[in-house]
Amino acid sequence: MKGIYFILIGAVLFASCRKEVVEVQKVDQAFSAVYTIRPADWYSSDGGKSYSADLEIPELDNVIYQDGAVLVFLSFEGETYYEAIPQVFDGITYGVIHSNGYVVIDISAISGETINPPGKNVTAKVILIDAARLALRRDVNLRDIQSVQSAFNIK
Repeated sequence: MKGIYFILIGAVLFASCRKEVVEVQKVDQAFSAVYTIRPADWYSSDGGKSYSADLEIPELDNVIYQDGAVLVFLSFEGETYYEAIPQVFDGITYGVIHSNGYVVIDISAISGETINPPGKNVTAKVILIDAARLALRRDVNLRDIQSVQSAFNIK
């Protein structure tokens, strides 16, 4: 009789053990590159009221354009920090637009007067963020944190 109890207890113990499966998931990533904009790279199409500099970025594809994000930071020659743009420095606005394959940085005076382009090198740090589109999960209530955590496996 004791043998049967040991067999039953062993069966219950082994039946309650579960194999844990670790699922490998794609992790959305951010990518960055640093570009130098030389003084000769700035061009104006409005008589010097604004200037632009183009950065060719082939990694900025349609996936990032549609669902990700593009962040741009500038650092001026001799500075030890980056500033996020859009931004205003000393009455000059710095902005950025992007599309597939490129980023355009533009500058203009708040006053609308003509300006000179930067006379020194400007360093541009461009960060591309790959992301999953939330709209694909219409079944997720984005106003309910538990629903979001469960849907996107957030611990």
